[in-house]
Amino acid sequence: MPRTLTSTQLCQLLDITTKTLYLWEQAGKIPTPRRDRRGWRVFSPKQVEAIRRYARPAERRSKPGPQGVESKVLSGLTARNQIRGKVVSILSDGLLSEVVLELSDGQEIVAVVTRSSLKRLGLKKGREALAVIKATEVMLFR
Repeated sequence: MPRTLTSTQLCQLLDITTKTLYLWEQAGKIPTPRRDRRGWRVFSPKQVEAIRRYARPAERRSKPGPQGVESKVLSGLTARNQIRGKVVSILSDGLLSEVVLELSDGQEIVAVVTRSSLKRLGLKKGREALAVIKATEVMLFR
């Protein structure tokens, strides 16, 4: 590992977004990095390890869920709408993938995720998955 990592390098290493890293820093949840001569944030190996522990604590590791589906135990998860279904199609184009999840009653939920998330989550046609929905608005029509 290099002596220091930039924000971009650290995010690639931990598979998180730069926005997530920035928000953690602003909230004081991770060590504040120093800045190099260009003004870029640089993280020491010690800081990288502390952030890695914060990003991947033991309680976030995969645990078997209901019906043998792998689920994530996420501390502080505030989204209460969790809907289980089966992946029926995946359409990838460029960096993004559209994933269609069929629910038990035949309805479908469509999510757009990055290709790296698709791979990291192990999403494949025929596999069960959990849609976690947090919306700031819900519109009803009659």
